[in-house]
Amino acid sequence: MGQAESHNEMDLEQIQELCMAFMKECPSGALHLHELKRIFGIPASCEEETLYIETVFHSFDTNRDNTLDFMEYTAALHLILRGNLEDRLKWSFKIYDKDGNGKLDRQEVKNLIRIIYKIKIHTTAINMTPNEVCDRIFELVDQNHDGQISFTEFMEGAQKDEWVMNMLKLDVNASGWVMQNCVKMT
Repeated sequence: MGQAESHNEMDLEQIQELCMAFMKECPSGALHLHELKRIFGIPASCEEETLYIETVFHSFDTNRDNTLDFMEYTAALHLILRGNLEDRLKWSFKIYDKDGNGKLDRQEVKNLIRIIYKIKIHTTAINMTPNEVCDRIFELVDQNHDGQISFTEFMEGAQKDEWVMNMLKLDVNASGWVMQNCVKMT
């Protein structure tokens, strides 16, 4: 499964517009979560998009200062919107692995599946509950049946099964979402 098949790539001009929005919204160079939400026009009333953007924000706040500097913001845009499939999967695994132990347990997977499920339910025909999705992922990916998904199992499972890939990767059509929300910025 190639990169072009996995998501629509934004052109560099569109990413440059997002970088200009950062500088306009945040001339200090330290972007807070509420400012990122404002850039993308995410209302507080939209729980699933709020949870998604918070998850993304914290994953790129590498120095844990509760802000994104310009380099963190740019890295996030390039990874999510133009990154290759393997890098986006590595990032997804890192986000799922809340405790940082290198393995995903059912609770870690369920927490993010609920967020992704709420976003995808509007655009994808999913006829399973988040718990059923989680159970199916473990059935297909947990090769040694130890109740945890290792990084290797995650990468192999996602790359060999398109359904698993669509459920595990966190970009949830990030390019389309960003293009739709770019309209709100101008």
